[in-house]
Formats: sequence, C-alpha cells, structure tokens
Amino acid sequence: MHFRPDGALDDSLPGIAAEAVVWNALRQGLGADAGYLFHRAVLYNHRRGNPRAEIDILLIHAELGIWVFECKGFNLYNIESINNNEWRMRQWQKETETPLQQAHKQMFQVKDLLRKNPDIQTLIDQINFGKRVALPRIRRQEWQERFGDPPLIGALVFADDLEKPEHLKQRLYEARRVAQAPLHEGKLKQIVRHLGLVLEDDTNSQPNYGYDSQMVIRRVQEGIFKLDEDQRKIATQYPEGPQRLRGLAGTGKTVVLTRRAAKIHADHPDWDIAVVFYTRSLYEQIRRQISEVCQSKFDIEPNWQKLRVMHAWGSQDQLGFYRLLAHQCGLLPKSLEQARAELRDKNDYTTEPFDYVCQELGEKAKEIPQLFDAILIDEGQDLPPAFYRLAYQTLRDPKRLYWAYDEAQGIGSLTVPGAAELFGRDETGKPKVRLGGRAIVLRHCYRTPNIILMAAHAINMGLLRGGQPLQGVTQKDQWEGLGYEVIEGDFRKPGSPITLTRKACHPVDQENFDPKVDPQSLLVWRTFPSEEEEQNWIAQQIERDLKQWSFRPEDLLVTSVASFRGSRPYWESLKARLKQRGISALIAGEDADRDIFRLPGHVTLSGIFRAKGNEAWKVYVCQFQNATEPGLSVEEQLRRRNQAFVALTRTKIWCVVTGISPKDQLAPAFQELRQAKEQYPYLRFPAFNKGSLRRVHEVDLDLEGA
Repeated sequence: MHFRPDGALDDSLPGIAAEAVVWNALRQGLGADAGYLFHRAVLYNHRRGNPRAEIDILLIHAELGIWVFECKGFNLYNIESINNNEWRMRQWQKETETPLQQAHKQMFQVKDLLRKNPDIQTLIDQINFGKRVALPRIRRQEWQERFGDPPLIGALVFADDLEKPEHLKQRLYEARRVAQAPLHEGKLKQIVRHLGLVLEDDTNSQPNYGYDSQMVIRRVQEGIFKLDEDQRKIATQYPEGPQRLRGLAGTGKTVVLTRRAAKIHADHPDWDIAVVFYTRSLYEQIRRQISEVCQSKFDIEPNWQKLRVMHAWGSQDQLGFYRLLAHQCGLLPKSLEQARAELRDKNDYTTEPFDYVCQELGEKAKEIPQLFDAILIDEGQDLPPAFYRLAYQTLRDPKRLYWAYDEAQGIGSLTVPGAAELFGRDETGKPKVRLGGRAIVLRHCYRTPNIILMAAHAINMGLLRGGQPLQGVTQKDQWEGLGYEVIEGDFRKPGSPITLTRKACHPVDQENFDPKVDPQSLLVWRTFPSEEEEQNWIAQQIERDLKQWSFRPEDLLVTSVASFRGSRPYWESLKARLKQRGISALIAGEDADRDIFRLPGHVTLSGIFRAKGNEAWKVYVCQFQNATEPGLSVEEQLRRRNQAFVALTRTKIWCVVTGISPKDQLAPAFQELRQAKEQYPYLRFPAFNKGSLRRVHEVDLDLEGA
C-alpha cells in the first residue's frame, strides 16, 4: 500500500484527530495490500482551475475498489436528532451536518472524473465503489441505544471497528457490491493519475508543459510590472516626512521605490537623492529600473551624481551609504572582516556586524552632516535600527525617508519594527519619529503565483508542522492585510478550523490568462537519498529546460536553504555537473564581480543571501530538508523557515523544490510542502493565539506614532 501522506497526520490537532484515527486503522489493516491511501485528496477541475472536492480519506485498493471516508470528530451528545440525511447538532461548529450526503457527493465526483477517461470508463462497472462515514468518538452500542439500528447504520464506521484494523478490513470486504477482478499496479496508477492525484514516483520528473514556456513568460512579463491604481499613486507621490511601505514579496515595492526615485529626480534635479539597498547583487537591477523610468516617462538621463544608488555598507571598490557617511564624519570606515574580528574580541556573538559599525559610527561621530534631500531604502527588513537613525540624521528637513519592508522576508527576523523601535523615543517616552497616516501596506502580490506563495507562508509560519505554529499573525484583519480572504473560522477560538484563500493577482492565476496553466504544474518537489543524486537530477532537468522547453539559461536560478559557506562544495559540484552537459553556470558573488547576479547565457547558482531581492522565471530550491532540520534552537528554526520563504518566492512562475529525505519517511519540510500543495487553493490550519507563538508577526500601531 502506498500512503499519502505517510506519517504526516497528528491525532492531537483539532480538526484532524478524527481523520488520524481512521487513517491509522486503515494503514494497519491494509498496509500489506496493493493500492493507494490518500489523506485530504483534492479532486481537481482542470477546466475551471479550481477543486471539485476534498475527500478526508480516499482508498484505491486492488481488490476492494475505491472507497470514500468522510470523518467526523463529534461525540454522540453533539447529535441532537437525525432526520434522513440531516443531522441536527448541538454545541458543534455547525447547526446541521449531512455526512452521508457529503460522502455520496464525493463518490459521485470520483466516478464522474473517471468516466471522462475512455481507458477507465469500461472498467467502472467492474470496480467496487464504497463510501463510509467514520465516527471514531462514537461506539456502535451507544449509537444503537440512542438511534436504534436503521438502514443507514451500515454506512457508518464506529470506534469499535477502528480499534480492530483486521476487523475493519473484513467488514470492507463483506460490504463489496462487486466481486471485482484484482487491479494490477499499472491500472491503479492510471486511476490515481486521472483523478489528478500525485503518485510518489510522479515526482521523478517535472510536468510536461502543454504550452510554450517563452510565450507564457512574455504574457506574464506584459502584466507583472503593471502597477495597480494604488501603487501608481504611491509611486508618483513623495510625502513631506518619513514613510514606510510594507508588503509581501512581489507586491511591487522595489518598482514603486525606483519609480518614485525617478519622479523626484525629474521634478528636482538639484536635490541630492540616495537609493539604498542591502543585497549587493541588486545594484544593476535598481539602476536599470530607474534609468528606464527616467528615459521612458520623463525623457531624461539620470544624473548619478545627484541620484546615488548605494549599497547600505559599501566596499573599497564601491562607495556605500555607511562608508560615505564615515568619510564625511572624518572617520575610517570598517570592513566586514574588521567588524567581525572586533566582535569576536569583545566576545559578542549576537550583534550583527552591520549593526555594530552603524552603532559605533553614531557614537563616535561628533556631528552627522545633512547630505540628502530624500533617501529611499529597499529591503528595509534587513537593516538595523542604528542604520535608520543615521539615515534620518543625514536628511535635510522635512526628512523625506521612505523605506520598503518585506513581510516575512527578513532572513533573520519576521518581526515588523515600529517607528519607535527604529528611531527611539524622546525624554517623555514619545516616539521621536511619527508616521501618522504615512504607513502604507501593499496587499497584492504580482510576482509569485498563489500556489507557491501560499505554500511559502505555510512553511514560513509552521502552519502545517504538526503542533503550534512558530510565528505568524493571529487576527483576521492581519491575514487580510497579507492579501488573504478568510473563508471559514474564528481566530478568537484557538483550535477551531481556519480556511483561507487568496485573490488571483499573478497573471497565470487569472481566469483569462492564455494559455491556461495548471497551478499544480507550477510547484514541483522531489526528494533523494543523497546530494549526488539531487545534483545529477537538477542538472538533468536544467538540460531538459534548455533543450526541450525553450528556457534561456538566464531564465533559471538555483538557490538553497543552507549557508553558502557550508555549501560551497555543493555549488562547485553542481556547476561541474552542468558543465558536463555543456551548460554554463555562474556562482553569484564568486565567479564575477560581487554586484553581478546574472550573466547572459549562464544559469545562476546562488546562496540564499545573494538570491534575496532577485528573482527568475524558474527557480530550483535545493537542500530544502534544512528548512525543518530536527534539533535546532527556536531562533535557528525561525531563521531556516524565513530562508525557505525567501527561496520559494524568488520565482516569477515555476518552482522546483528538491532535498534529501530517507525512503521510509518523508522529511518534515516536504511533508508540510506536500500538504500545502494538496490544500490549494485553500490553506487550512487550526486557529492559534499570540501567546503560543515564538515570534509574533504584527505591527504595534501604538509604536507608529499615529
């Protein structure tokens, strides 16, 4: 028997406990048989692009046929009365339940899908179809004492049956309506695949795209940088005073900032403007975007002496904000190596080097000169408060400081700092800087397709990890602020089932996108017993991308959930395997100038820190098992999950996730990824409260100085 998922169920989780009991009984009773057992199998409507049904447990058995199990976790007390198909409930989530009707409808949908396949249609009359409502908290005798023994009792599975898996198996055999001939493995796989379910060996290869990848890229490219009305307004306005822009990866923050920088430069060519970023490889991208807007919108060439694009730190060969300010203050700037050495001498292993040099500069400088009329900061989540205080002081009145903060993209942190945390408080305890109504939230994600973004959130927060989430938001309006729609659930009741979905913003998620793209083909995962096999497969797939699917090398990015230093041999080995296939690859930050992330004719290989802030049409995320490696400290767990979020959201269309996993049990990171993919277009998890989290993802409005 093939199990999906294998070991991923947790009978302690609300909403899943009943399913876990039924799953475990079927697994024990049928484990040696031929077939497939699915938990929460989604039957997909390919024509409409949405699910037809989600089945609690679906059994596809060589001899028993196809069975639907609708699992209910209520007690006998919760059933007030039964009137045919309608069960009136008390002290339950719903006033009425219709479990038999649900099971019947799901079985009909299974049959309906199979009838559409000519190869299987002839078998339908020979296959046994069955359905059961499982009640793992109700015993057969107490049911009979309360409701007697009506005909419907034959469609129920009680706690007694589930406690004896062999007895359950026998009852299923006895209930067969058709004594079918055993289905061989090939026919079982055919049935599973036609239902749209993923087999274990389906992950051995990527989907065969039924479209021209370059045509899809062109169509997406036409719409991906089109700003909505709110973004256009934000991009063309530059308020008097500081402003924070907050939003998910791909909501257009960098585009808004670069357009605003170009607009300010065109309106005030005499102003001194700085555009500051954290990831060095963003340098050319930001300059190019500003230049394109200046030329196309304002018919000017940017004056790079007045409009400076600068890395936050800088280096000997490239002036950065910190190095410029240190020189202006008459101080000698420090390098990364110097800062690390001094921190080691102080036995300080918690302070980040850039935070250290910014704090020191603020303390040692006799006076901070006012150098700029406007400063625009991208990747604000990666910069320490000490940097913001320096930047604020370098501004002339009225302090036009605009910074973009990526939700959940701080590799080291998820917390969104308030203005008081960044700039401090005065002697009366009031925030020194007040944002008032100038704090902006961008809600629509245009870069990453929904199926990938939702899976990234699930991994990042630990929503499906089997236990309490580690970090996240705990209120309906906060989820809506992240672009979600709450379909079901009450966040005020911890443990109650929550169901979310997202509005379609990415072009491929739109109903009118042509050619139609199956969302399930956008997110593919595969595990391997060794890194060598993982690398061989990635190299093979990239060769296939280039030769069969018309991708260009620069369309592709390979990144990972791992430290670049520790993984350097991994990248060198992968590069060598690509070279053996005649494919050129660039290890970002190593094979060329550190500011170069992409070269024509080269596949980019990059650690997560250099990949952050960049993107590609198709992204391979390798070493994904590290996202949930056992035995880590809580802080390191959070850091790894944040890295996983960043890695997944580097893609503009397709994402392939790989990693190492033992054959007997899927690695936890892939268990969570699989569940998230199977739930799409929904995200389901038990409600949780702030007190249970290791890190809360929210903004304290009191700290904003509103």
